[in-house]
Amino acid sequence: MKRFFSRSDSGRSDLLKANVIVLVFVLAHALVCLALHDTKIGDGIFLTCLTIAMVFVLIQYYKASFDVFLGLSFLSCFAGFYIGTEGAGLLERWVPSWGVWINTIVTMLTTEFLGQVIILLVRKDWHVGGKQQ
Repeated sequence: MKRFFSRSDSGRSDLLKANVIVLVFVLAHALVCLALHDTKIGDGIFLTCLTIAMVFVLIQYYKASFDVFLGLSFLSCFAGFYIGTEGAGLLERWVPSWGVWINTIVTMLTTEFLGQVIILLVRKDWHVGGKQQ
């Protein structure tokens, strides 16, 4: 398993592995949303922790610095909350009968979007200080 999370010289292979990481977190977000959305405890804190974990794993995979992790985690949590809340409200106006599935679908789409943005930002090594372009 450790070999899977190590980068290679192939950009395509690395991108595929990063997308598998995002897919795992998309599925985890969906399961948490389905299981906990309508409970007393709610799903908010668990989805936030999963989002931070996804950012951490992607940052570790691309060997970015800790300050990049902090910034992207902060932005991802706020963006995820806002996009998820507004997206669910919009979808609920279109198909109000879907119930918790609305939240699950929007959570999955939001997680995928955030994961792809993070991959786009960190895969080109822009975060490495002193690198000449």
